[in-house]
Amino acid sequence: MIVDLDNLDSYCQRFSACLASAYQDESCFLGEQALQEVLDCVEKKSLSILDYQFLVASQQLECRQLQQELEAKNEELQQLNIIATIDSLTQVANRRRFEEYLDIEWRRMTRSQQPLSLILFDVDFFKSYNDTYGHPMGDRCLSKIARVMKDVVQRPTDLVTRYGGEEFAVILSNTDIHGAAHIAEKICFAVRKAAIPHENLQINPYVTLSAGLATEIPIFDSNFQKIIVEADKALYQAKATGRNRVCSGQKQTENLEVKRIPTLTKEFLSNNLLIREELRLSTQKSQQIKEKNQQLLKQVQEVMQKNQQIRQESSELYMMHKMR
Repeated sequence: MIVDLDNLDSYCQRFSACLASAYQDESCFLGEQALQEVLDCVEKKSLSILDYQFLVASQQLECRQLQQELEAKNEELQQLNIIATIDSLTQVANRRRFEEYLDIEWRRMTRSQQPLSLILFDVDFFKSYNDTYGHPMGDRCLSKIARVMKDVVQRPTDLVTRYGGEEFAVILSNTDIHGAAHIAEKICFAVRKAAIPHENLQINPYVTLSAGLATEIPIFDSNFQKIIVEADKALYQAKATGRNRVCSGQKQTENLEVKRIPTLTKEFLSNNLLIREELRLSTQKSQQIKEKNQQLLKQVQEVMQKNQQIRQESSELYMMHKMR
């Protein structure tokens, strides 16, 4: 492409107009090639071919170094984020990750109008276990229970977490109350099968779990705290009625009646939520493209200033040479 160096201002105006008119459509902006014209012009002007090649090579090397540094920092940030969301003792997700993920899945199930289930587990008579065997053995007990739970919960969308102390939680996406009850019973059975000794108990010589579960089909403008409250009530019921069992509570059956909403109403609600989400993402993307274009314009202005300095230095060198 041949660029008339005397018409640099016109190219800059064309680039600015392109930014102003096409910031919402990145493909249109790139199609104009306005930025390339200006950069080619200001970089090559007043430079020899050899100088220009050296300048390009230096910039490419600098870009590669910056890219490597950026990748290293991103990897370090990812590792720190993983550490911040993992419970150091049991190596399952911690309470912070529990709340983050429950909020994500609550919103996702709201859009798809599918059931979300939560199971809360409590280690039966764990204080007595610590008093009998000591806290180090209590820590080992919790770690073993966490491993057993992870072996049972296999789906990538499900999450095992340490809820606090001797309590654990399992988030089950797109799972109804019957599926959640099956998983809860399976986990309780697996912990009993692990046969972790608890000799101080006359009821059962091994460690057992109590579980409370809740299932909700989230509705628009609702909060995930609702399902936590229901699961906690069910867990209290399991502990109050003898422990070593799974309870769901009567309210869970009532909540499943939401499935009987007419199909047309459900589709309308789902489509309305999807449209809202698409509008939000579109606005966010437009803002990002606009900011990127503003950065590019600033880059062009900086290159133009640099070129002006080069022209001035070249002019001074030429005058000095002429005076000699």
